[in-house]
Amino acid sequence: MPAPITRSLAEFALGLSYEALPAAAVEAIRTGTTDCVAVMFAGLSAPVAGHARQSLGTRGPRGEARIYLGRERASTPEATLANAAAASGSVFDDVAFAGCHTSVVLVPAILAEAELTGASGRDVIRAYAAGYEAWARLSEREKDAYSGKGWHATAVMGAVATAIAVGTVHKLDAKTMVSAIGIAATMSGGITASFDTDAGPFQVARAAAGGVTAVRLAKSGMTSAADALERPGRGLLPALSPKGQVDLDTPFGDLGKAWRLETVGVHLKKYPFGNVTQRALDGMLDLVKEHNLKPADVVAVEAVIGESQGATHAKSPSTIHKTPTHTIELAMAAALIDRAATFVHLRDPFIQRPDVQEVMKKVRTVVDAGAPADEEYNLGFSGKVRLTLADGRKVESPHLKRARGHWSSRLGREELWGKFAGCADGHVSGPKAVELFDALQRLETLSAVTTLDSGL
Repeated sequence: MPAPITRSLAEFALGLSYEALPAAAVEAIRTGTTDCVAVMFAGLSAPVAGHARQSLGTRGPRGEARIYLGRERASTPEATLANAAAASGSVFDDVAFAGCHTSVVLVPAILAEAELTGASGRDVIRAYAAGYEAWARLSEREKDAYSGKGWHATAVMGAVATAIAVGTVHKLDAKTMVSAIGIAATMSGGITASFDTDAGPFQVARAAAGGVTAVRLAKSGMTSAADALERPGRGLLPALSPKGQVDLDTPFGDLGKAWRLETVGVHLKKYPFGNVTQRALDGMLDLVKEHNLKPADVVAVEAVIGESQGATHAKSPSTIHKTPTHTIELAMAAALIDRAATFVHLRDPFIQRPDVQEVMKKVRTVVDAGAPADEEYNLGFSGKVRLTLADGRKVESPHLKRARGHWSSRLGREELWGKFAGCADGHVSGPKAVELFDALQRLETLSAVTTLDSGL
């Protein structure tokens, strides 16, 4: 007999209070929300952002929620779609458990619905906590990576998590919340074949918008299966399970008592490169600074990756070799030449420079059986970078367990602001960026999220 997973998550979300959240959980939500708004601005120039915005049928000056927290508005499902597409399109969004990008799904939907309902910053925090914690517990029930069956984990579970979060904003009753979860389960979808195309970030955005729509349909009286998540052989969890090993039977024991937001948190990308390069950039930048290296000093660069991670990346050569944000050669060149890794280093004027091309030729990937196994999914290069210098010496950085920006190695406020300012540059005016960042950093004090304003 399966546990009542759907109903248990509904009851947990509706019984959740802001006061029940530990301080670290509130910090994680504040951080994730701030970061998501930042990467939304960074993604405005991504093709998918333009495609999504142009597709909206409700775009105008009098819609329910703002697009990009600016003057243009749309219905909340469509504003959610546009905002999430931009945020996901930047490839700079945070990561949590099982490789899932939680904030980029939850934040656009929660902010849109909070704007419609006049909700406060504390309401936003409570809604995020409900969606995140439910998502984390569902993820833990699956022993195998969804990507093993071609599913994009963020997209396939995002609609359910969003429905739970948005249902919390609307303070649904238990029966309606169960219906919303079941309706959201019918909107699940997203495949790894979409990676490296506009459809990848779009399917993430569609999950966010789908969760909003699911709540609206449930409020209108639409029904769904009361066990839509757990029904053996027919529910969402067994349908998605790569090898049928998902746990449907164990009841939630400590839901609402032990907080994944506190222990897992959100992991930010410090650099606007893909997740797989973050630790290698930390290692390379440390070496360059420690030894005061210049490009002419370096003959060869070896970026070390573990066997299991190397096998994963070998299956996706376009991700590792062709997409600038994921290219280890470009990341190492930026760190060595400019002692930085910023948006400037992802653009053709930098990439096509002869000195950059020359350094990129010096970089190679080395698979090392001695690299420690990662405890988390898709951490990529291990952080060990080995340099052969022109004078014959070899210097290397150690394997790094976590990249800077991971929840266990959090960015400080100044580093957060540096990322926010870099993402907003060219889109949001300097004073507006400062004002918005400060407001997001005191999210729990806002009486209404309508005060958040990008000026766009």
